[in-house]
Amino acid sequence: MARTMTIDLGDELREFVESLVESGDYRTQSEVVRDSLRLLREKQAASQLETLRHLIKQGLESGEPKPFDGEAILRRARARVGINETDDHDNAGR
Repeated sequence: MARTMTIDLGDELREFVESLVESGDYRTQSEVVRDSLRLLREKQAASQLETLRHLIKQGLESGEPKPFDGEAILRRARARVGINETDDHDNAGR
């Protein structure tokens, strides 16, 4: 369902939108804005995809995964925040 939205483009962008309509590239000002927003959405998606690819590449280049001890990680985390093992077990189930 289409809804009306009032936006302030400023003189330069307003003139640009009007020139696109006058040139026949677009039929209405709304078409210009919709197309612009679609392009912006595509650009953002492409940027997110590129970031994801970069992170995947970093992960692949970091080498084989090494085993870890989950309990040891929890013990270190608890020690950092000042929770000892007995405190944690006393609060279990709360």
